[in-house]
Amino acid sequence: MENKNTSFLGFSVLLFFLFLTPSLAAQTYYALQIDRKIRLKAADITAEYQPRLVMGPEQALEFQTTVARFLVKKKTVEEDRSLSPKAKYELLKQLSSRETSAMADVLESYRWQEYMRIKKEIQPIPKPGAIGMEDAIVIH
Repeated sequence: MENKNTSFLGFSVLLFFLFLTPSLAAQTYYALQIDRKIRLKAADITAEYQPRLVMGPEQALEFQTTVARFLVKKKTVEEDRSLSPKAKYELLKQLSSRETSAMADVLESYRWQEYMRIKKEIQPIPKPGAIGMEDAIVIH
């Protein structure tokens, strides 16, 4: 009887590690994606918001981390040569909207309201003409 329990326990531990390992690998890969430039850009963006949102150190760090996550996603969209300028613009608008929603979990309601009010001036979404239009073919 004890041998069956030991086998079941061993099998359970094995399953746990099989499911945990891909998650850890994905987290490690994601951490590698946030390179130094993105971390610095996220810190700069956070610093621009700070005087108007007046976040504490922990909240500012969480804010900065959220910004960095979305900067990685934005960079991926901006560098995707298979997307048209309009498609990039639409995806960037969607990402911006998701970032705004994610900030609701980081900021208190009154700070989130101010964040939404000032976001367009601090983090504007580039118009389609500003995203890879140099590659577009114009037909007259």
